[in-house]
Amino acid sequence: MNRAYTPPDRLFLAAAGAAATAEEVRAVWRRAKTAGMPRWYLDRVAAIGRTKPDVRPAEASAGAA
Repeated sequence: MNRAYTPPDRLFLAAAGAAATAEEVRAVWRRAKTAGMPRWYLDRVAAIGRTKPDVRPAEASAGAA
């Protein structure tokens, strides 16, 4: 996902759905919040994030050992 790209308002949910990890969805959520999306919309983005794997660099490298 290109983090520099900010989708139009109606595409934040699509961007969240296309994200591979929860961290990518968090970035989409932050952009949606900055764009002034209402709380109910942010909650929908967050719900999508809860369905994604939450792999962070420290966790990924610890699991590889």
